[in-house]
Amino acid sequence: MKISDLDVAELVDVIGQALVPVLYRGLDASTAPHVWRERSQLNAELMGRLVAVIQCGDVVGPDVFPLIDVCTARMAESYAESFGALLGPAGSLSKL
Repeated sequence: MKISDLDVAELVDVIGQALVPVLYRGLDASTAPHVWRERSQLNAELMGRLVAVIQCGDVVGPDVFPLIDVCTARMAESYAESFGALLGPAGSLSKL
């Protein structure tokens, strides 16, 4: 079996779920929004790097570096959108 044989979407989902308990451990409704955003940014950085490497398939070469930038930026944008809904003035965490 090779990396190219794997279901990339499933792999990324499983890795993402495994990171959440580690990255967000100890955070709750009383945690300051900037801490949530910092953890979200770290999550985006880690997931972006992992996705870039996984997308390279069976051989990871120097072409991974621009892909890391692209994947990390996409993850950060996606997470910022999601956390904006949680932490904004009308966000569910803001209402607690």
